[in-house]
Amino acid sequence: MSDEYASAGGVRPPSKLQAWRNALAITALGCVLLGLGCFVLLGRYLPERMDLFQAAAWLQVGFAVALAIILAVIVGWQRARGSSLAELGWRKPTTPLALVLGVLLGVAFLWGSYFGAQRLLPGVDVTEFNWVRIALAPVGIFMAVAEETMMRGFFMTELHRARVSTWLQVVGSGACSAVYHALQNPTPLGFFPSFVLFSMHAALYVLGKRSLTPSVTAHSIYNVFGEPYLLMMALVTMKS
Repeated sequence: MSDEYASAGGVRPPSKLQAWRNALAITALGCVLLGLGCFVLLGRYLPERMDLFQAAAWLQVGFAVALAIILAVIVGWQRARGSSLAELGWRKPTTPLALVLGVLLGVAFLWGSYFGAQRLLPGVDVTEFNWVRIALAPVGIFMAVAEETMMRGFFMTELHRARVSTWLQVVGSGACSAVYHALQNPTPLGFFPSFVLFSMHAALYVLGKRSLTPSVTAHSIYNVFGEPYLLMMALVTMKS
C-alpha cells in the first residue's frame, strides 16, 4: 500500500474491477433516484397537478431528498471502511486557478441558460428574485455539495485509488453524470451537453488537487441563481 493511501484513513486500494463496480453502483443509485425517480416520475406527475413554476420548485425539493439519501449511503460506505468525506475532497485545500475557473464556468453556464430561457420560457422573467428562490437557495447549495460528492468525490476517488488513468476518471465521471440527467430526454441532445459540462466539473476536481470546492462553487451558482427556472426548462423539454 502506498503512503498516499495509507495516510487516507488506511483504506486498502481496490482492484480496477472493484473500483469500477463501486463507481457504477453509485451511478446506478443516481439513475434510480435522480433519473427515474425525479426527472421521469416526478417530472411527469407534478406538471399535471400544478403550474410549471410550482412543479419545478417541488421537483427541486424531490432532488434534494434523493441526494440526501445518496449522501447518507456514501457516508455509511466511507465509515464502513474506516474513512470519511475528507478523503473525497471535503474541506480539502484547492488552487486559486481552479476556484476562479469554477466561478467562470458557473457564470458562463448561467448566462447561456438565461438565453435559452428566452426561447423555452417566453414571458417569464428568470432574473426575478422572489421568496421561493430565496427559500430554495440553501437547498440548491446542498444539492451541489451532495451531487459533487457523489460524482466527483466518490466516483473519481474510487477510480483514483485503483490507479485508473486520470483521463478515464474525467470521461467516466462526465459520462455517468450525463446518463441520469439524460433519462428525461434519452437522445444525443439530452446526453452530450451534460457530458461536456460534467466532464469540465471532473477536470476542475483534478485541477483543484481533488478538492470539491471548485466544482461545488460552479454547481452552486447554477442552482442558486438558475433554479427553479432550469428545471422549468427541463420540464418544458420533456413535454415537447
